[in-house]
Parts: sequence; C-alpha cells; structure tokens
Amino acid sequence: MDKSFLEKNKYLKYILNKYTIVILAFAFLLLLSPNNSIIYYFEVKKQYKEVLQQKQFILDEITQDSIRNADLEKNIKAKEKYGREKYIMKTPREDIYIIKRQEHHTSQGE
Repeated sequence: MDKSFLEKNKYLKYILNKYTIVILAFAFLLLLSPNNSIIYYFEVKKQYKEVLQQKQFILDEITQDSIRNADLEKNIKAKEKYGREKYIMKTPREDIYIIKRQEHHTSQGE
C-alpha cells in the first residue's frame, strides 16, 4: 500500500496502526483462550446460579425438618402419626393392609 492511499483513508490509518493491531490481538486472545473465554464465563455463571438454587432448596428443607423435629419432640400424637405413615407401624390390636397398584405398560407398537 502506498502512503497516498493511507493518507486519504483516515480510518484505515488508525486500524493498521501497530498499537491497534496489538491491542486487538490481545483482546482476541483473552476472549477466546480456554481459561478466560466468554463462553466459559457464562457456563460458570449458570452453574453458580444452579448451586445457589440448590442451596436455597436445601436450606428450606432443613427449616421444614427442624420444625417437624421440634413438633415430634413435643407431641406424642405427632410421633405416633409419623411412625404410622413413615414406617408403617401399628398398635397391637390393629391390622394394616398395604395396597399396591399395578401399572399397565403398553408399548409404542401396540
């Protein structure tokens, strides 16, 4: 390229400046390098949000379990109800019948 062409096009003069080329090359390397890429940043940000949601879910579960535990420690009827529902416990004078439903499986071809 001759000087007259660069002098006429002022934008091309700034783009072909050696400092501009070095800065653009450095920015390109930063944006697309494996450890610092924008894609990696957004993936990590998405995972971080998922972990925060899981943390909130677990904290809610802990709160519910601690309330249930406090109720079980205070109330004997709550203990009895929990034992009957969770562990299928019974009193000596009663019988428990467990009814399980059978699921009918159909295939796609039928």
